[in-house]
Amino acid sequence: MIRKVSLKPLIKIMPILGIILFVYIIYDIGIEKIINSFLAIPWYYYLIALAVFLPKLALSTAKWKYLCDKQKIEVSTPSLTHLFLIGLFFGSVTPGGIGLHLRSYYLKQQSNVTFEKCLANSIIDGTLNLLAGTFLAVIGSIILLSRFPSFLPIIFGFFIICLLAFLFFMGKKRGSRFFRFLIRPFLPKKYKDNLDVSLDLIYEDLPKLSHTIIPFIYEIAIWIIAAVQVYIIAMSFNINIPYIEFILMSTISVVVSNMIPISIGGLGVREGVFIVCLASYSVPYEIAFVLSLAGFLVKALIPSLIGFLLLLISGHKYSLYDKL
Repeated sequence: MIRKVSLKPLIKIMPILGIILFVYIIYDIGIEKIINSFLAIPWYYYLIALAVFLPKLALSTAKWKYLCDKQKIEVSTPSLTHLFLIGLFFGSVTPGGIGLHLRSYYLKQQSNVTFEKCLANSIIDGTLNLLAGTFLAVIGSIILLSRFPSFLPIIFGFFIICLLAFLFFMGKKRGSRFFRFLIRPFLPKKYKDNLDVSLDLIYEDLPKLSHTIIPFIYEIAIWIIAAVQVYIIAMSFNINIPYIEFILMSTISVVVSNMIPISIGGLGVREGVFIVCLASYSVPYEIAFVLSLAGFLVKALIPSLIGFLLLLISGHKYSLYDKL
């Protein structure tokens, strides 16, 4: 008899692989060097980098509002800002940022539309973010081809796969048929009819492909602003790297951490890639590591803690235990 292989142990251990890598990098570089590099950054550089998050937040909210309007999801801009920060918290503490889509529950409570519609909205928004970042990473891989020849085929291939998948599932007939083929055979009989209803709700008022162009452009700007936050921290070390190349390398490191979701918040993978990138410019490992980690703090972790506080304050208003 052939022994059945279970993937559960692998699924459980995958999220900590990046953490193991993160700890190894710290051990390899030396904790003292890392601490000294952190202390070398003046406190006001963090404040400036955090201030740059504000236009990023405004653009993210405006982009999300645009998608909501196209899907006939009525919710105010202040509420979306609130929910974006809460979603940022969940996305920052889960592998591959998958927790971001928990905001679908809260969006449903704010808009009174179906959960399926809100989930589709969040997935489209998140996918456009990934596509925009990967598109910038492809451009960066082309510009930096002579330095990192192995990046281009991997990142370009990932971009094409994501783009084709996005175009495929944006078509209701194609997407519905695929999910029915993939999921229906494994569902109990009483749930099969519910699947058809859920798929119809997912594709209800789905935006046209032409309506995703403006959000995609917004996302390009958002990714650039995020990289600028890291660049501001880097200015404290007087690193001699051209601005454009630094922005693109920062983007590449984050995209690769999204491509390999084996860690919470991309820890370990992002730092490893950034160290490799900056090493080609003779940047010491400890400085590259600190820049990547400090960038994560100002881009995601600190703003996400604001989202966590908002969640605690509004706990009675945003509850995952409400009926969907």
